[in-house]
Amino acid sequence: MGLVTETLATAAVAGVTTLLALLLRQYFHFRRLELAIPGPPSLPLLGNTLDFVSVTPDTVLQTIKRMIGGRRELSRFSFMNHLMVFVSSPEDFECVVRRSEFNSKSHFVYHLLDDRRSLLQLNGTEWRARRRALEPGFSKSVLNRFVGTFYAEAKGFVERVPTDAPVDVLQALRLATSRNFLRTSISADMEEQAMPFVEFFEAFLRTVNQRSFNPLLWSERLFRMTASGKKVSRMKEALHALVRKALAVKQDEVKRRGKDGEHTARRRRALADILVDMHHRAEIPEDDIVDEVKTFFGASVETTVSTLSWTLAVLSLHPKLQERLFFEVDAVLGNRDVTAEDLPQLKYLDCVVKEVLRLFPPIVFVGRQCYRETRLCGHVIPANSTVVLNIQGVHLDPQHWRDPLAFDPDRFLPENSQGRHHCAYVPFSIGSRNCIGAKYAMMVATTFLATIVRAFRVLPAHGHKDVQSLLDNMSFDLASRLVGGVKVVFQPRPRGGGGGAVAAA
Repeated sequence: MGLVTETLATAAVAGVTTLLALLLRQYFHFRRLELAIPGPPSLPLLGNTLDFVSVTPDTVLQTIKRMIGGRRELSRFSFMNHLMVFVSSPEDFECVVRRSEFNSKSHFVYHLLDDRRSLLQLNGTEWRARRRALEPGFSKSVLNRFVGTFYAEAKGFVERVPTDAPVDVLQALRLATSRNFLRTSISADMEEQAMPFVEFFEAFLRTVNQRSFNPLLWSERLFRMTASGKKVSRMKEALHALVRKALAVKQDEVKRRGKDGEHTARRRRALADILVDMHHRAEIPEDDIVDEVKTFFGASVETTVSTLSWTLAVLSLHPKLQERLFFEVDAVLGNRDVTAEDLPQLKYLDCVVKEVLRLFPPIVFVGRQCYRETRLCGHVIPANSTVVLNIQGVHLDPQHWRDPLAFDPDRFLPENSQGRHHCAYVPFSIGSRNCIGAKYAMMVATTFLATIVRAFRVLPAHGHKDVQSLLDNMSFDLASRLVGGVKVVFQPRPRGGGGGAVAAA
């Protein structure tokens, strides 16, 4: 018995030693590849985790920028032994989006988001099938039908927002764009249910930001034990019940519609119609539909609110630019409601929105999964790393943008856009995994801004004197935002002239 025990003990020691040697060999290999990529000093095992100990939701973006150091070449930092490799030039950006092995979203970046069965987080053939099925809901013919709704909500915003006094626009914009989404994508009868969606996403996104840089809260089980986790769980259950109730109504509509006129209806279906039809064909379970609705709601509302709030902040600093926009809107619209046919005629407003999206993209970073060790842009990336597409980085690349920190909408005039690298401007990403709702977001933003500019002059109240100050105080949750919120003063334009009816409504 003693010999057997001794033999087993020896074998166990040998096994543990071999395992440790293997793990050390793998780690030293990872460490060698990590340090070969430019980046800040990094501790063994901990990486750069200690650099983020004191990070808050308001300082996270500036901390990340400091870590990657404004490099055009690949740069990196690491959390524990997870490597984040940043791609910040249009040329390197193109290399990533053209390679199929980087098509999957990063597990590390997106694992804290709740909707793991939605288009955002699906990968491979399942993602491609879901994307193809949902794309008709974002076609131009479908979106054009929604412009009347966009304008009605924009007009409602103009009528409700306080005037001649500082107002933080975020909550009012969130409510209006939430109603927009629910009316156009789910059901017109849901518009009065916008607040539960707004409140859930405000709470949820705050927790995502807090958890992202706190390894102790990466575990879903541990997070649910915290006060924030319990609150979000309660709100999520109530929201899921609300979504399922709306889907049940939509399912009844689909059943009543039957096959009469199905071909015509198929060409005009919105998001919920498509999802319910897929469910009836057993192509998607109801839980996935709930995930999709939440994902599209969050992505649509937060990115649109980000775009609109940044634009209002910038316009408040540029009164002459506002007047140029007013004269364009007045010339195109007069006193009419905004229509789908009007939007392409608002050419300079389009340039202004694009320049805002260049400087303040709603989604600052996009994470892609690197499953296997691979060579990228002159470096070897370790397996299971995250490749981060630095959207704001390519938008500020001085090799592709003259005076990149200046706000200059004229750079998007047709004569100034020729020959620009197609990856130098990617506010909605690019390639197969670009944002499916990009047209929707631009149409909402243009409709709202045309309505606001026609009704008001926008004056600053946020304490920032120039665009650089806005950039220095930029942060993000799901979408980018100005630290402290965007406060402006809406000053009604005089009656008479273009838009008097809206301003006085």
